[in-house]
Amino acid sequence: MSIRVPAPRRRLLRAVAPALLTAALTLLAGCGSSKPVSADGGSTPGIDHSREFDAKLMPTLAQVRAWQYEIDTFGGGFRPAGSVAEIAYAQRLASQLRAMGVPEVRLEPYPVSRWIAQKAQLQLLDGAAAEDIPLVSYIPFSGNTGPEGLEGPLVYVPGLAAVDLTDVVVRLLDSGAVVGGRTGLVQGLVGLLGDTGSGLSSIVASIASADVRGKIVVYDLPRLTIPIGALSSIALHVTDKAGTMGFTTPFSRPFLDMVVAQVVTTALKAAGAAGAVGIVDYPKEAAQGSYYPFFARFLPASPTVYLDRDSGAALKQRLLANPLAAKPARLTLHALEEEVEAYNVVAVLPGASPLEIVLSSHTDGTNSIEDNGPAAILGIMRYYTRIPKAQRKRSLRVVFSGGHFGGGGLAHYIEENHDELDEKALAAIEIEHVGAREWLEIAPGVMGLTGLNEPQVIMTPFGAPFERESILLSEQFDRSIVLPPVLPFGEGQAYRNEGGLPMIQYITGPVYLLNFGIPKVTSEFTDYPLMHAQVGAFVRMVLNLGNEPSTALRSDIEER
Repeated sequence: MSIRVPAPRRRLLRAVAPALLTAALTLLAGCGSSKPVSADGGSTPGIDHSREFDAKLMPTLAQVRAWQYEIDTFGGGFRPAGSVAEIAYAQRLASQLRAMGVPEVRLEPYPVSRWIAQKAQLQLLDGAAAEDIPLVSYIPFSGNTGPEGLEGPLVYVPGLAAVDLTDVVVRLLDSGAVVGGRTGLVQGLVGLLGDTGSGLSSIVASIASADVRGKIVVYDLPRLTIPIGALSSIALHVTDKAGTMGFTTPFSRPFLDMVVAQVVTTALKAAGAAGAVGIVDYPKEAAQGSYYPFFARFLPASPTVYLDRDSGAALKQRLLANPLAAKPARLTLHALEEEVEAYNVVAVLPGASPLEIVLSSHTDGTNSIEDNGPAAILGIMRYYTRIPKAQRKRSLRVVFSGGHFGGGGLAHYIEENHDELDEKALAAIEIEHVGAREWLEIAPGVMGLTGLNEPQVIMTPFGAPFERESILLSEQFDRSIVLPPVLPFGEGQAYRNEGGLPMIQYITGPVYLLNFGIPKVTSEFTDYPLMHAQVGAFVRMVLNLGNEPSTALRSDIEER
């Protein structure tokens, strides 16, 4: 089923999208059902997106696969912001672009906070010898105990996972915080911590009433689940040929949970907790290497480590067996912290016109799919370097930004190059996490591939060319949703918010997205034929946007 929103409704969405999303969540929280957007019965208008595409110029499937497999040679795929592995990967990308014949390639330095865990450990001290409790991960930037760790009574605070967090999403949307990107989201969360009517305040109250000062707190990490209808209710287009994305279909992913994780650690810090042990509500296979870095840099936190569901249940059972006698424990989260210089990779392939289409993704990440956007863009550039300059309608600018886990090389790049982007850039396309297969808990305690691709989000600016191209992209790949620019999905929002540019964002958020140490991400969880097809679709998108008059993309730039 492919559902396209009629043009009058799309115009209305420009003004009311946040309110519609809020209303949809409220309705679903109350009654659990509603009706999907109706189709208009017409075909997608626009141009034939294959009119100039030459499949012979595409990279092979083997080449695309090799570009992603190579990511694992840098830190096993785990490339924290500003790490040696990330910097080496950025340098490798620059050399690959040069080898393709891109004439202008440079590494632009930017400052970034490097946080590299040296030791993460939880030990019980109530026996003759210290007993190690197996961890799956930690929250980066949440604190630094030093190599000696910290000691305190280990206590369990129940009830946090039972808090209904639907209202949190509603209130954030209603406040407009999500439109302001990551910064707006952080500010909105801070505001909700003090809002006595929000679910977050319930978490804060539970922690405040538990007397956690000086203690190491064990808690169940709440999971934030939204219905697919929360997105399809504001969508410009939905492609759901398999019929697997119904209006009430639940969507629960760790990238949503990380927002709540930071709220808990901030509340624990405010209550005086010495440290924290979060229990991730997934089997060990999916909890291993959980890495949620985005908010701990901005909000105060207690040093936090993670257990998987089963290890957490065993620890809770021991603590609850004798709740009046707290167990002594030692928590260690020792990290290397320093400010370093890393690099954005910037490249320009000149075309017949100096006006540019920007292709962008990021170089730091947890595994090869976070992010394989650079691998996809290498494929796009392989195509365009095989075309004579006179036949390239627009110049192409590539930005592989670094450090999105540690402060953001992209924000620095936009600030330093704002005038040039304002003068030349017609649009930006941010590509993240392509070829992702859906991997879920298919039975209690059992993770498995579902046989489907992960749901895809395409965020588009308003305007006929952008909406057309986003819908064309969506129609080629099942389980995709085209959204207006009202949610803080993806790194590309910086082009819109700070750069003032029209920006198309492609992104997925599979369960394994923010996990390091899972080799199957590369060998099994990436659908390489799908990824190869997506590269071809992005090539056609660039072709089509490049054929548009400059004023159709940006009214303030004349053709030249």
